[in-house]
Amino acid sequence: MPLSTARSSRIPRPPAAGRPSPAEPAPSSQVLPQIGRWNDNELILFFEEWQESWIVYPPRSAYDFLRRPTRDAAVVEFHSWIPLVPPDQHPVRPREGCLLHGMDCRAHEAIQAAVDTGFDPFR
Repeated sequence: MPLSTARSSRIPRPPAAGRPSPAEPAPSSQVLPQIGRWNDNELILFFEEWQESWIVYPPRSAYDFLRRPTRDAAVVEFHSWIPLVPPDQHPVRPREGCLLHGMDCRAHEAIQAAVDTGFDPFR
């Protein structure tokens, strides 16, 4: 995905509150999110235990700032609650998973969390 140079050249952020970085597999314990917002453009999930938010932007999202490699890719954006930690975007396709890290990326977990809430991340 041709992310902006600012996003693609960022150094991976340090893990927040004992959770792995987005590129690492999810921990085995199930942490349930709180839904912050749900509309056609995005689903925002809050994870208090990890002190972070996940935003799932489906392909139907009308936001101009999103850059997608293909029309069918969702974008998962991780937001740490630690000050000055930049958001981290991961493009996800239904069959390939995260286009940056594959199926082992935590973006896959974010997509599954969206599906578990009833949100369709690829419509």
